[in-house]
Formats: sequence, C-alpha cells, structure tokens
Amino acid sequence: MQMMTSRDVAQQCLRGFATIFVALLFSCGGGESREQVPTSPIVFETAIVKLGEMAPEVTQTLTVKVKNVSASPQTIENVISDCSCATPTWADEPIAPGATAEIAITVESGSKQGIKLSKRVTVIVKDAPPVSLGIEGSVQTFVTYGPDSIDAPSDAVTEPSKTEIVLESADSTLFTINAVLPAVNLVQQQTPALRQIVSIDWDKWRASGRPMKIEILTSHPKAPTLPVIVRRFIESK
Repeated sequence: MQMMTSRDVAQQCLRGFATIFVALLFSCGGGESREQVPTSPIVFETAIVKLGEMAPEVTQTLTVKVKNVSASPQTIENVISDCSCATPTWADEPIAPGATAEIAITVESGSKQGIKLSKRVTVIVKDAPPVSLGIEGSVQTFVTYGPDSIDAPSDAVTEPSKTEIVLESADSTLFTINAVLPAVNLVQQQTPALRQIVSIDWDKWRASGRPMKIEILTSHPKAPTLPVIVRRFIESK
C-alpha cells in the first residue's frame, strides 16, 4: 500500500481545484463559445390552428396572420405545405417591422371518413430559418362501411366469386347506392334504407382492367363517395 504524505495530499487538492476551475471557466463562456440558434423574423400568431370537424369531400379556407418581429422589412419567399390537400396563398409585398400579413390556406377534407387531419405549412423568408404552422381537425363519419379494403381472388378460382361490402347510416339518414365505379357490382336494391350491401362481382372487376380502387357513390348528402382499396392477388411462380 502506497503511503500518502501531507505534500501528496496538498498536490492532489491543487489538481482538483484546477480541474474545477477549468470546468467553471468553460461553463461560464470562458472557453469555446456556443453558437446561438438564430430565430425567424416571421412568427405566426398561433402555433396550431384547429379546424374542428369537417364533412367529407368539402373544402375550408382559413386565414392566418404572420408578424414581422425584426427591425427590417421581410418578404415571404415561399409557403410550403406538407400535403397537396392544403393550398396556401399569400401576397409578395414586404412586411414592415412590427406589421402583419395574412396567409389564406384552403384545406380539402377528402373522401375518407372518421380520420384525424394533421397538416403543416411552412413559411420561407430570405436568409432566415423557416417557421411552421400546424393545422389539425377531423373528418366526420356519416356512413360506416366495411371492409374498406378487399383482396381480389386468384384467377384460378373457377366458381363465381363475390365480396360483400356493408354500408350503414351513422346519422339515421336513409340512402341508396347510386353507382359503383367502375361498374363491378351485382345489381343492388334501389330502396332507401339505413343499411345497404354492395356485392363485388370479380369477373366484372377483371373485365374492367383490375382496378386497385373502387368508388361507391351514395345518395347520402354528406357521404357521396366511399373509396374501397383492392389488393390484387399475386400468383406464385
């Protein structure tokens, strides 16, 4: 066992104090300075816009404001949406310091019911970081249906094959099936009801070019088009 002298202890203490001093020096900015993250000269009045509930296949236009918080005029070079269902429009005039400008954003809900909407719009200004706005909402359900994706049978299946898609009114509105596009369905009843059944005829589907998407058109005023995805059967070699 190595014996420690008072001189050894003093030297260790001095080394400890030196280490602490260097650490404090760097933490207080005496060492290499940290690069500050620049902020955008343009800010939105709110970070997230709530659309609330939307009906399927409708558009809603909202207007948001951006403010120039810098000391010099700023011009919006571009506004980019992360989805083609959100289209922004804006003026290209410079925004004076402290002034605001408006951006109009048109949002399409699409035909899919019962889903959450989450979009993002980003404003680009020259020589500055971009700033983003979140858009949130949901699409209401007026007609439930299922399955909304179906598997096509193999061509080796010789007997007549069909797949049924069941549709039910979610708001007690009577409706009919106006059409199926392409026309790959068997004949369906034309009597308005709370529940309808669409039978897919796979021979008609093959004759129609094996589409990967089928659209069911209903008379319900708030659920006119219901998409169904078809997964093609892949024959093993």
